[in-house]
Parts: sequence; structure tokens; C-alpha cells
Amino acid sequence: MLRKQYPLLLILLLALSLRLYRLAEMPPGLTHDEANHGREAIGILDGDLRFYFPLNYGSEPVYSYTVAGSMTLFGETVWALRLVNVLFGVAAIAMTAVWAARAFDKRVALLTAALMAVSFWPLASSREALRAGMLPFFMAAAVYFFWQLVIQTETGQRVSRRTVAAFALSLAFTLHIYLAARVAWLLFPLFLGYLALAERPRFRRLWRPALAGLALTALLVTPMFVYLRLNPWVQTRLSMLDKPLQQIMSGDFSPTLRNAGEALLAFIWPGFGDQFLAYNIPGRPVFDALTAVFFLIGLLTAVSPLLPHARRAIPDASHPTPHARIFLLIWFFIGILPSLITGPTANTTRNLAALPAVYILPALGFVCLLDWLGARLRQVEMRVLYGTAVVWLLFAGSVAVYDYFVQWGNAPDVRGAYQVTQLAMLDYVARQPTSATTPVTISTIYPGAAHDPSIALVTHPQLNLRWTDARYALIWPGGKATHAIIPASTPLHPALAAWLHPIDTVAMRQNDLDTAFTYYELTALPPDWLDAAPLANFDDAVLLQQAYWLDDEVAGGETAVLLTVWLVLDPMRIGPLHPATEATNAVLFTQALTADDILAQRDSLEAPSWGWQPGDVIVQLHPILVPVGTLAQEYPVIVGLYDRDSGERRPVVDADGALVGTYATVPPLRVINP
Repeated sequence: MLRKQYPLLLILLLALSLRLYRLAEMPPGLTHDEANHGREAIGILDGDLRFYFPLNYGSEPVYSYTVAGSMTLFGETVWALRLVNVLFGVAAIAMTAVWAARAFDKRVALLTAALMAVSFWPLASSREALRAGMLPFFMAAAVYFFWQLVIQTETGQRVSRRTVAAFALSLAFTLHIYLAARVAWLLFPLFLGYLALAERPRFRRLWRPALAGLALTALLVTPMFVYLRLNPWVQTRLSMLDKPLQQIMSGDFSPTLRNAGEALLAFIWPGFGDQFLAYNIPGRPVFDALTAVFFLIGLLTAVSPLLPHARRAIPDASHPTPHARIFLLIWFFIGILPSLITGPTANTTRNLAALPAVYILPALGFVCLLDWLGARLRQVEMRVLYGTAVVWLLFAGSVAVYDYFVQWGNAPDVRGAYQVTQLAMLDYVARQPTSATTPVTISTIYPGAAHDPSIALVTHPQLNLRWTDARYALIWPGGKATHAIIPASTPLHPALAAWLHPIDTVAMRQNDLDTAFTYYELTALPPDWLDAAPLANFDDAVLLQQAYWLDDEVAGGETAVLLTVWLVLDPMRIGPLHPATEATNAVLFTQALTADDILAQRDSLEAPSWGWQPGDVIVQLHPILVPVGTLAQEYPVIVGLYDRDSGERRPVVDADGALVGTYATVPPLRVINP
């Protein structure tokens, strides 16, 4: 018995090898989505147990808890973070092959397994630390156990309660993994509907156990949906994806039809594949040219039971499993329904419920074509035709492996999306002898509470960092001299250069989006700036210590730059904590005023408040464009602090804590004639 499984075991071993090869280095860094899953898993290990996670616009829980288990065994590393989908990706191949062997035959099963082992999409999704990567396995498991119910009812066996429970549990897991599963479960009632119309005897035998499984699934997922109903803030992805549905509801079907056409072309036509470079070579179709042909044949074969007049033109349309083909067809279209509505962008994650069906189709197409040729060209030995299958798989695999490990993995845009330079900066800081005791200021383009800090937490949790964007701001931890590390993508503003002395510059690849980063000594600020009486006290949270214009005078059409210095007293008073990150999100505003209006304004804070600690000093630049034609005179200028989400301003208080306003007055803007 084991010997009969050798081909599948060898395929699974190949798949595992391709997925483990340089796992921590390819993809070349970490995306923010991957890092947030790692952050959630580390939080779980620290006792932060949640039903649903608010990061990544809302995350179902199964993946992060599984990663926490992996990190318990293998440490809090990128390798442990990605290992989860490696194992579930290989398991998905095995489960898909087992179902394909039962629903079709062993040849279809082995070809499907081989294709999934070496193809770009399943390979990439198995190496990414994204929760959607678990979906193919649990979807295939739900299909397998559902098909067990089909077989048991067809052969007159007693329906096993364990099978019903396994079907329900697998389907419930899909809904606890990724948003697309909220559509994918429709596969099973739709298939029952097909049987009710076309194969009534099968329907009468199957509907009760199938309905029992669906009812148990509903019972298992109800707590999650009740939680989401009571806590809608944890899930924002739905509101980001509902525009096409709103267009349909309003009677405008043209955008959805266009999206559906492009989503279908994404499987076979260059230029229409997923454009999201973090998951795919932009525009690369799912299938190479040869596999696309077999995919189309497989699709025609699957639809053949619905086209009785066309069966003669379709290879092997008389195959004795028409209901299996219809099931496969429904699985394919239901699984890709999200991209049929929203278009091909990011379809490599949104379509993962369909991944097993997608790769069964070309395998089915090849086998049907093989049987058709074998019946008509009897002089051709079957081993020649089987040799053709080997050549096909070698071709498809070599193209996919080259595209993934060489072309995609080394593309500058991909390296940028996976924050390669930031990881190199973190590695550099970690090698410094004082890294464990001395805070360091780090500059990046995305210093968001749920972005770059998540990468640092997963890869270098021991570092004490302050985050900023050195194009507009710097931060002195504790108000003291320290070091700063700044990439080429956030060039240091000249007004801030006086406090920074370069120590070392490290070159990245010449074609990287960030070609280098520099490690600096960050010298102390003038003592009188901090010793002087503050210009304003914002709710005992932060003091405005200094404010001056870099240029005393500007003309209309020019940019005036205000420099402000802030001393942090109590970061917890800066504003409310936002649920997704449990962090503040303050913004500074600068307004130059006329007698009855705002002349010019800038709202920004490039040294984000969620990273502040008591005693930190922030130097912020406020560039504002003076409109052309502005009259030459002095204009009053005010600055203040507000919460980005609510818009609520921090009050200004006096020495006794009494409210005196919601802004501070700083030196006026002097505009001259050009």
C-alpha cells in the first residue's frame, strides 16, 4: 500500500524542499502584513488573547494562534513565522490529491499535486506569512469530507457522524482564517441545488447529512460573527471592498463585468495577472502558455455535463463522473468570486479558496486530452504521452521556480515592498555594542504604529527605537545625545543637519529603491532651548519649547518653514488610544491667518506620537506654501495638536492647569514683495 503512494510522497517531498529553501531570506524581507501577524503571535505568547485581531484591517484568529505555536517550538523568528504556511501548503497538496483521486482518478491526482508543488502561485502563497495561506488546506479538507458524505450516501453506507463533524469543523476553520471564506462556503449549498435540479436521487440521499454539516458550521462560527457585530471597529476590510457591491446595488453592472473579464484573463493572459508586486510579478498570469491550454481544456471538460450537444467536441466528455465535474466547476467560480467582483489586483490572496480547484482543472484537461489521443492514435505508445506530461511539468516548474526565486525575489520593487533596507538598518543597529542599552532614532518612510515598528518587534525586539521621518523631524530620546540611522529614501533636511555627524554609510544594491543608509551621531540640542520657559503647555502632555522661521521673510509662491521644539511630559495624555494599535495618533497643525480666513496650513507629525516617551524632545519642521499674490505684511501664526481620527484638539493650560485655549501663538509669518 505504501509503495503505491511513493509518487505522491516524492511530490510532497519536492514541494516541501522548494518551500523550505532559503525560507527566511525569500521573500527578501518582511511586508507590514507579515510583520503584523508576527506581532499578533508574539502578543499571544505574552498573554494578549483575542477572538479577532484588529491589525491588517482585521484578522481572523487561526493563523496568528498557529504562528504562536510555531514560535513556541522554534523561537520568535521569521523562519517560525513563515513555517506555518509551508506546512499547510504541503498539506493542501496532499489533501487536494486525495480528493482528486476519489472524484476523478489517480492520474489527475498526481498531476494536480505535481503542478501545485512547482507552480508560482502555490509556491509563493506557501512562503508568505499571511493568514490566507492556510485557506487552501482547510477548503480542500472541507471538500474531501463533504465528498465522503457523497460517497457514503451513494454506496448505501451509514452516514458517519464523524464525517459530518469533520466537514463542519473544516469549513468553520476556513471562516476563522480569511475573509474570502465568507463566500467560499456557498460551494456546498449550490452543489446541493444542482443535484436538486439535475440528479434528484443523489439530492434526496445527500441533503440531510450535508445540511447537518452546514448547520453545525453555522453554530461553530456564530460566536465570531456575534463578536464582530458587537465590535465592528476590529474589521475595516469590508468597508474597503464594498464599492463594487454598491455599484451592483445601484444597477451599474459595467465595472463588475469589466472586473470579472479581467479576473478570468488573469489565469491565462500576460498583462492581466495580479498587479500587486508583493505577491506576484505584476501582470504575470497564473499559468504559463502551455498550462493555460490544458486549463482551458479542463474548464471545457468540467462544463461538459451542462452542454450535452457539445460533448462530441470535448475530449472524454463521457467520463462517468459528471457530478464531480460540476462540483469542480462550482468550486472554481465560487472560489474566485471575490476577484470576479473586485478585479485581478490581489487575487493571489483573495482567490486562495479556489487554488486546489484551479490546479485540478489543467490536470483534468491533460488527462482527458491524453485519453482522447490514446483512443484515436493507437499507434502512439502511451509512454510517449506520459513522457509528454513529464516534459510539461518540467517546463512549468522551471519557469515558475525561475520567476519566483530569480526574477521576482530580486526585483527592486519587491525588495522595497519587503522593507529590505529597513531590515538591514535594524541589523546594523543590533550589531552596535550599545544597542541593548541606548535608544536610537531611526528614520523611515512609513513610521506608522502598525507598520515599521511591527517589523522591528518581530525581528529585533531588543532594540530601543524612536521613529521619525528625517525629511521633516528628528527625535532626541530622553532629550539626550544618541545615534540616528537614516536611509536614502528619507534624506536629512538641511535644517536638521547641524545636529548629525555621519559615522558610517552602508551601500545596498545599486538598483534598490533605497541605495544606502547612514549611521549618525546625534548631538545634544542647545541647553537653553530646554531650560527656557515653554511657549505653551498642551494639557501637561507636551511643552512647546521653541518656535522660529528658518527664513525671516518669504515672498508669495515660496515655501516658509517653521521649526518647533517639543518636550514630552506624559505621552499618555497626548490623545486617546486607538483600538487597532492601542496607540495615540496625534497631528500637529500650523496655520498662517488672515483677518478672517486661513492663508496657509500644514497638518503633519513626522515623529509620531505613539513612539514618544517622557523626556523625549522632538524637532519638527512645518513647511507651508505661501500663495502667489499674497500681500506683503505680517500674518499671525498658530500651532496646535489634535487627534487624527476625532479631530479633537489638545487644550493649552496655564501653570495652574486652567484651560487657556486650543492653540499656541508663534512668531508671525513675514511676507515680502518678490
